[in-house]
Amino acid sequence: MTVAEMASLGGRARARKYTKAELRNFAKRAGRPTKLDGRARRNLRQLLAAGRSQAECAAELGVSVRTVGRAVAEMRADVRSCS
Repeated sequence: MTVAEMASLGGRARARKYTKAELRNFAKRAGRPTKLDGRARRNLRQLLAAGRSQAECAAELGVSVRTVGRAVAEMRADVRSCS
């Protein structure tokens, strides 16, 4: 389903046409593309483990410190949810 198709359907029409699982799957893929892909996140994890600061990591990866902070917060949340 494209964004235009999603927007053209109303909420109830969309709910009738698609299952909750299909809508959830679409929502996960929709939105703004990530600045840090899987490879960059692995690289970030290695840099942080080596003792680099978030600012140094951001400069090396070419993103903002805030982006690195969000990625670190997501990594921490993933570790907590697995425990």
